[in-house]
Amino acid sequence: MGVIAQPDVVLLGRRVAADQAFVWLAAGTIVSIALASYLEEFVLKALPNYDFFFTMAFFELAVFGVVSHVTIRLRAATELASLGGDGTVASPGAASGPPPRWSDVKWWRLEPRSAPLRLYAIGAACLALYASLGKLAYKYVNYVTGTVLKSIKLVPVMIVSVAWLGRSYPPHDYAAAGFLTTSAVMFGLGEAESNPEADYALGFALSFVCLGLTAAQSNIADACMRDHGAGVDENMLYVNGFGAGFVLAVLVTSGEIFEAFRYFARFPGAFALLFVRSVVFYVGAWLYTLLMKHFGAVAAVAVTTARKAVTVMLSFALFRSDKPLTAKYVAATALFFGAIACEYHKSEVRRRREQREERARGEERAMGAKGGG
Repeated sequence: MGVIAQPDVVLLGRRVAADQAFVWLAAGTIVSIALASYLEEFVLKALPNYDFFFTMAFFELAVFGVVSHVTIRLRAATELASLGGDGTVASPGAASGPPPRWSDVKWWRLEPRSAPLRLYAIGAACLALYASLGKLAYKYVNYVTGTVLKSIKLVPVMIVSVAWLGRSYPPHDYAAAGFLTTSAVMFGLGEAESNPEADYALGFALSFVCLGLTAAQSNIADACMRDHGAGVDENMLYVNGFGAGFVLAVLVTSGEIFEAFRYFARFPGAFALLFVRSVVFYVGAWLYTLLMKHFGAVAAVAVTTARKAVTVMLSFALFRSDKPLTAKYVAATALFFGAIACEYHKSEVRRRREQREERARGEERAMGAKGGG
């Protein structure tokens, strides 16, 4: 992936060689999100009579919101401690002092907000619907089909760009879109063949609605961070916090929360699984953010591609009851891996182009230095 030539990076306060940091971040991202996906499918498919999809979405949003708030408060307390606790800049030779104690952190306080609440409320509504309806879709389609459907968000973006904006794409993008679309169709036919009584069409419809919701939420998040200067933690705090509040209102209004409490009383392990799954998923998202920060979008895309492949393989290996290896499923899986190969090829093309551009800039600097000498 071309990371060895990069300078050392700092992870968790320690300086680590770039190649070693990439391996740890990539492996951590893949393992964490694959484990979260396994736990999610285990809850949905293996727990007896589990039918609380909005509850699962609430757990995920609440954990993300709470951890984001904790992260912001700890960072603010650490920065205050580094300034001597009174806002004055310490002298360069002065000791930085011990890290802040948890009892000294002002947990109730919110940092000044950069983006307007209106944008966060709209983004939170999109995220709440996406998380809830995305979980509900798994009631009607199996986990692999749902994963593939979530991956085809490239297709509507390309259609709009080509038909409306007149934009063109390289051949591997068209190939990936074709593979993904055909794979989704084949998975749908496989669903109809293996489980004709299931309302898989509703599962597909919910998944397509989620594609629009995640596109809208991503654009709103981009507006908050790019146009208003909001940080990632602030965006995650407000969007996930408000989103958890929206889902909680639905849970109380529909009565699902009370049924869920009765279910957790009968199966206490289900509560623990939902909590652990949400925490592990957050860890994976956090590691992915660090990966993108230190090694760029190209490396992150390659890791995401590998993560999708691992998720699909684990699902087929560990939850085979609703995914019989029929000809349609085999063909659909092969097409999906074809799309993954196109994504990897695209990331490699971008990586090599960036390397050539960086090499050319280095030669220009060297020529300029030689000419100036």
